[in-house]
Amino acid sequence: MRLPSKLKNILLAIFIVTILYLTIALALQTIGLDNAQMFIKQTGVWAPIVFIFLCAVSLMIAPLSGSSLFVVGGTLFGKHDAFLFSYIASIIGCSANFWISRKLGRKVAQRFIGKANLEELDKFIGKLKSSRSILYMILIMPFSQDIVSYAIGLTKIKYTHFLIALILSSTIVIGGYVYIGSSLLELFVQSK
Repeated sequence: MRLPSKLKNILLAIFIVTILYLTIALALQTIGLDNAQMFIKQTGVWAPIVFIFLCAVSLMIAPLSGSSLFVVGGTLFGKHDAFLFSYIASIIGCSANFWISRKLGRKVAQRFIGKANLEELDKFIGKLKSSRSILYMILIMPFSQDIVSYAIGLTKIKYTHFLIALILSSTIVIGGYVYIGSSLLELFVQSK
C-alpha cells in the first residue's frame, strides 16, 4: 500500500520533530538543566539577543521552524521571558517574510518556502484577496506562521492588517510552544 505524498510529508515532519526534541532533551540531560540555565544567566543580555535573532531567522527559512527554539527557550530562560523573546522574534521574522514577498515577489518567496507550499497556500490566498479578513488570517496563521506570512505578502493586504493578525495569532502559537512544549520537555529531562 502506497501512502499519499501529503501523509508521507506529515509523517516525516513528525519523525524529524521527534528526533529533534529527543536530541535536545538528551543534550540538556547531559549538560544538566541547572547548568544550562546558569550559563544562560551568566551571558547577560547576549543570550536573549542571540535567541531572538536565531528564532527570527528560523522563521525566515520556512522549512526550519522557530517552534523547537521556542520550546528550548521556555526551558532555558523561563517561560515568561521565553514567551516575550519568542514573541518579538515571531513579529520580526514573519514581518520580514511578508516584506520579502511584497518587495521581491513570488519567485523569491518560492525559494524560501518551496513551490509546493506556495501552491497549496494559493487556495487560501484567494479567500484573503476577496475578503481581506483579519479573522481569516488569524485562523490560518497558527498552522504555519512563517509560510503563511510569505504568502500574505504576495497579496494586496495591508501590512497593518497582517500585523494585527500576526500579533493575535502569535499569542496562541507561541504560548502553546513555550508553556506546554517546554513543560513537557522539562518533565522529560527531569524524569531521566
